Amino acid sequence: MSRKSTTSETTTDAGGPLVAVCQGHRCAGLRRLTGTADQVEHLQEVVKGTAGAVLISSPCMGRCEMASLVAVARRDGPSGQVGPTVWLSGLEDADRAEALNRWVASGGPQRIHQPEHGAPRCLRDAVSGFGPPPAVARRAH
Repeated sequence: MSRKSTTSETTTDAGGPLVAVCQGHRCAGLRRLTGTADQVEHLQEVVKGTAGAVLISSPCMGRCEMASLVAVARRDGPSGQVGPTVWLSGLEDADRAEALNRWVASGGPQRIHQPEHGAPRCLRDAVSGFGPPPAVARRAH
């Protein structure tokens, strides 16, 4: 017997990685110059296929010296709390971009207050710093 979903059933958001990608001129230009211009589109597909993942496409993050820049944090589903971010630079590098995709697909950081936890080695080498959680507002459904 098949079970139909009803409006009284609720789904639990277990949380997941929150990824902010700089789309500023320098970051986008570096991706074009290195042949990784489609990196953001690939990351979008990974995020769509990863439970609880959220992608934020940002205009220039103002850290051009760190280009091509991505920030990653852990988002707790039930509370909506977002932990601190780890800033990753040099994501115009194809190996780093692919490592980011794999890490996000595997659930990204698993510890909300240790955003670099579980990152592949080449991403640990890309860590450029840590920052406060991004301001994310929950949307009403």
